Amino acid sequence: MTVEFFLLLCAAYLLGSVSFAVLLARLRHQPDPRSFGSRNPGASNMLRLGHRRLALATLIGDMGKGAVAVWLAAHMGLLPVQQAWVGLLAVIGHILPLYHRFHGGKGVATAAGVLLVLSWPAALIAGLVWLAIFTIRSIASLASLAACVALVPWMAWHSPELQIPVSLMVLIILLRHRLNIGRLLAGNENRFRF
Repeated sequence: MTVEFFLLLCAAYLLGSVSFAVLLARLRHQPDPRSFGSRNPGASNMLRLGHRRLALATLIGDMGKGAVAVWLAAHMGLLPVQQAWVGLLAVIGHILPLYHRFHGGKGVATAAGVLLVLSWPAALIAGLVWLAIFTIRSIASLASLAACVALVPWMAWHSPELQIPVSLMVLIILLRHRLNIGRLLAGNENRFRF
């Protein structure tokens, strides 16, 4: 591992640790999103609580930090597999943020930003799966889980060199959704009401 690669991994984690939901809530003098609703500092919780503009800004910010991390890795000439590891560290930073006592979000939006730069076809497939499931069931967690699972065979077929870091990213996101999976199996997961 080169020093440059190691430093970029550290920078990706620190960048991922910036929680836009918490930051934007503070700037707008709103309650901490980790203290109400689903207690998840992410775009879905902000939207669920009726803050549409803050939800959109949170989504853009969380996707942006994943995209920026991978873009920097690509700009510095790192190999695609190294870019994928950098993206994974950004997602881990979002889930276990250093600046917020390791109480972070689910990592879906940050992973989407990573994929947009790393492999836009994979991001498109995941986005279409997410949209289809959410349109049918109105359950964000189910849509996110389905989108993540759909990535694994696609990456194995299209970009096998990225399979390990992307599969680890998917596994971490699935583990972060373990309570959601329990509620889905019990049939009492939260649905969005529009």
